[in-house]
Amino acid sequence: MDVIRQANAEAIKRMKQANPTLVGIGKAKEHIPEMRENLILHAGPPITWARASGPLKGAIIGGLLFEGLAKNEEEAARMVIDGEVDLEPCHDHRAVGPMAGIITSSMSVYIVEDQSSGQRVYSNISDDLGDFLGSSVRFGVFEKPAIDHLHWIESTLAPLLGQAIEEAGHIDLLPIIGRSLLMGDDCHVTMDAATPLFLRTLMPGLLKACGDRETLTKIINLIYNDGLFALNPIMATCKAITLAGNNVNHSSIVTVMARNGTEFGIKVSGLGDQWFTGLAEIGRGQLMPGLSPSDVNRDMGDSAITETLGLGGTARSISGSRQDATNITLQLYGITEAESDAFEIPALDGRGSPMGFDILKIVEKNIRPAVNSGLAHKHMNHPSAGVGFLHPPMEAFVDAAIGFGDLEI
Repeated sequence: MDVIRQANAEAIKRMKQANPTLVGIGKAKEHIPEMRENLILHAGPPITWARASGPLKGAIIGGLLFEGLAKNEEEAARMVIDGEVDLEPCHDHRAVGPMAGIITSSMSVYIVEDQSSGQRVYSNISDDLGDFLGSSVRFGVFEKPAIDHLHWIESTLAPLLGQAIEEAGHIDLLPIIGRSLLMGDDCHVTMDAATPLFLRTLMPGLLKACGDRETLTKIINLIYNDGLFALNPIMATCKAITLAGNNVNHSSIVTVMARNGTEFGIKVSGLGDQWFTGLAEIGRGQLMPGLSPSDVNRDMGDSAITETLGLGGTARSISGSRQDATNITLQLYGITEAESDAFEIPALDGRGSPMGFDILKIVEKNIRPAVNSGLAHKHMNHPSAGVGFLHPPMEAFVDAAIGFGDLEI
C-alpha cells in the first residue's frame, strides 16, 4: 500500500539524515535514562531470572559483585530472585551492550549523540581482558580477574578514554566503519581494521592524557589484543541511526534486533516500543578448542544492531565461502527497503549494503536476516565458546507482521 511505502521511505530518510558522533564517556547513572542503583540492564528483549540462560545469569552476578551489592554468587542470585534487583533491556533505555550486555549504574559508558536530533544513546566499554579467551563478564564470567578488570576500567581506562575523545574534538565513527568494510571487516565479529583505526584516532589524546608509560603501554596492548574493542561505540552509532527511524506511523521497518540468550526480539518503527520475540537459535561456526556444538548457548547480545543497519552478516556473512557470503547479501536486498549511502560492499563493486529490513517482505518471501555472532558457553563462568552464524527465528517477524496488520491504515 502507498501509505506503508511512504512511511518506510520516511523511516529510511530519517536514518540517512542521522549524524551520530561519539562525544564522550560518562557514568551510566548520570546519563542513561531512568538508570538507578538496583537496575541491571541486559541485552535483548525483557527476561526474568527464571528464564535467563547460564551466561546471562553469570553476567548479572558479575554486575552485582562489581557494584558491591552482593558479596558472592549465592547472595547475588538471591537478590534477583527476591526482587531486590530489576532487570530491563538496554534497548529500552537507549543503550546497547554486546553479548550479555550488562550495564550497571557505576559503569562508564560511551555517549553517542545524533547531531541532527540531539538524541543520545549509550554503550558500555569492552570488558575483554585481552587474553584471547573471552573470560569476561559479558560472556558470563564473574571470577575475580573479570571483576577486577571492570574496576580498572573505571579507575583508569574510562577517564583516559574520555580525555582522548575530548582531545579529538568528538569522533565520527561512520568513516571508520565505511573504510573498515572496504578493508574486509564486517564490523561485528571481525574488526581487524576498525579497532586499529579507532585506536589511531584515540592515540593523540591518550598520549597527552596518560601520565606514565606503564599505563599507556597497558592500554595500547589491551586495545591491540582486544580485536573487538571498537564494537561497543560502533553499536551505539548504529543504535543512534536506527533510533532516528523509529516511531514512524505505518512503517514496517525493523529498528531493533537483539538477543538475550533465550529469546530473539525485534522492534518495528510503526509499532513503537513493543517487543516481538521468538526462541533464539544456536550459532554454528568456529568453536574454542575442546568444545562441541552442545556446549554453545542460544544467541545473545545487542550487537545484531549492526546487522539491523546493514553491517555484520548483512554485509559479509561468515557462513561458508566468500561466494556464499556474497550470495547471502544479494538475497537480503530482497527483504530490505533501501541501500546504505555510507556502507559499501567491496565484493559487489561498492554497492551500498542492504538497509532497512521490512517485516512484510521477510514474511512474504520467507527469507530471514543473517547474523554473525559471538558464541557464549551455555554454562555461567565459562569463557567464550567461539564465533558463528545464524538466522533469527521467523516467529518474531510473523508476530510483528500480525501486529502490524491490526493497525488502522
